[in-house]
Amino acid sequence: MKSEWKKKWVEDIDYLKEELIKNHINLFAYTKEDEFNKKIEELKKIIDKLDYEEMKVEISRIIASIRDAHTSLIFPARRFIPLKFYYFNDGVYIINSTKDYENLLFKKVIAIEDMQIENVLEELYNIISFENNYFFKAQSMKYLQIVEVLYGLLIVDDMNKIKITLDNGEHEILPVSIENLIYTNDKLPLYAKKSSENLWFTYLDNEELYIKYNNCRENESDSIHNKIEKIILFIKDNNIKKVTVDLRNNLGGDSTLFQPFIDYIKENKDINNKEILKVIIGRETFSSALLNAYNFKNNTNAKIVGEPSGGVPNCYGEILRITLPNSKLVVTYSTKYFKLIEDDLIDALYPDEIALETIEDYIKNI
Repeated sequence: MKSEWKKKWVEDIDYLKEELIKNHINLFAYTKEDEFNKKIEELKKIIDKLDYEEMKVEISRIIASIRDAHTSLIFPARRFIPLKFYYFNDGVYIINSTKDYENLLFKKVIAIEDMQIENVLEELYNIISFENNYFFKAQSMKYLQIVEVLYGLLIVDDMNKIKITLDNGEHEILPVSIENLIYTNDKLPLYAKKSSENLWFTYLDNEELYIKYNNCRENESDSIHNKIEKIILFIKDNNIKKVTVDLRNNLGGDSTLFQPFIDYIKENKDINNKEILKVIIGRETFSSALLNAYNFKNNTNAKIVGEPSGGVPNCYGEILRITLPNSKLVVTYSTKYFKLIEDDLIDALYPDEIALETIEDYIKNI
């Protein structure tokens, strides 16, 4: 039985290696080929010592070592901690929960099982694909919820219950399926509302139009093109003193979808003004959304505010997928190089004005 287990995983690992080398546009841009090959061979030697969850983690570790944020394992998960985490500057906090754990809202996370949260983050650091620490801050909070990840990293040894230490003591948490991961905190900051909508807008009391662009993808009955037309019509019909475009949670998709709005703003002399037009970016501004942010920066007079972007200006992207033949694990890989600026060493789009959110801001719905 063990020999069959090893045989199938060796086939998958070799297939992964061959397909990445053959199809990735520049697999060894940030890692040496001999180091990559060494990791592959070392994993094959210890297959018999690993279970399924540990194998997923170790394959993710190899892929993460490539240091291309677009090349990653799509981590299959069935069990989730029913708490939503956020990595603020002073630590990790719970910012949402399911109904059973509402009493833990806004508590600071100290440890998972017997591992301090700082050490948990160090473990996650080596299995997540990212290119700057801002994107790691975003992605690590998603991985922190996945019980199979914590089990595969040997942080927890029971996937049916998790001990979490918060700043008010220890708590036993029962994981849930994705269907039951229903958050109940509705007192959210404006930007965190309607997170499932790709594009929405609202008119604020100070005559400001707030536009939240969550996703560069068509996913609703009303197209992004139609929504942009509605936004432009609203601007024309109302006395708009300020326009804020919020890209902070946009992980990308198709950068061309938002181009008609940027073109409209570029030609609108009343709005295309640094005192009026503001674009918010953050740790989840990535891929095509970063292209949109640079378009605002280079072609309008917008003031860029927020956190540095999770996306790197010059990076690999435009992904395709590999499905491993036996495990059916899916891995994305890059097929194109994007160069937005001359300096390859710049690791993010840095805002004109840094504005970092605190847990107090979040609690007060700012």
